[in-house]
Amino acid sequence: MSTTTTQQIALRARRTTPRWWALTGVSAAALVVLYAVLPLLGVRYPPASVALEALYAPADTVLDVIDVTTVLVVVAALTVVAVVRKLPYGIGAILMLCLGSTLTAAAGSAWLSDHLATSALPDGRVVAASSVIVSGALVVPGRLRPVVLGLGSALVAGVALAAVVTAGASGIGIVGALLVTGMWWGAAGVVMAHSPVAAAREARNPLDTAALMLRRR
Repeated sequence: MSTTTTQQIALRARRTTPRWWALTGVSAAALVVLYAVLPLLGVRYPPASVALEALYAPADTVLDVIDVTTVLVVVAALTVVAVVRKLPYGIGAILMLCLGSTLTAAAGSAWLSDHLATSALPDGRVVAASSVIVSGALVVPGRLRPVVLGLGSALVAGVALAAVVTAGASGIGIVGALLVTGMWWGAAGVVMAHSPVAAAREARNPLDTAALMLRRR
């Protein structure tokens, strides 16, 4: 790969990076407003109640599918995609996004459970579903990205609806979950924006891995 091509890739990475940082910043700020500022101003989030009892059983079945095993299988499949596509930072971005969002939601729930209704906290199942979907969007080829995001959005919407129907989450909990994922999506996007740069660098010199480059810096 020529030096000119590498420079073009680097320029494209510099152009997209601010957008990813903006996503992280806006999501983090919205989380602070939702879970710190508004409660301090006296806003109260009422607990969720079961809605559409006729749909409770199928909704509960949908939520049962979103478990640790399912998430691990999907994450493993995405790491294979990253390896096959030779995305040097792909695995790191996937793990950052999936683990970061899940741990953030868990930590937030632990810290805020004494102050807010449980259903208003970021729903872990929505976080899990949305994080694996956007992870996939980061590592699949560009022509498949709209398909992944489209079908994935429908999946996340289904999980969110199931959580609301079973009173596992309120609208606030769904919004909080999506903001958590959005925050880490932006951070992982920054990492992936530089993955083509690393790939171009390694194409010129296979021994010049990303790890070696980090050491040199």
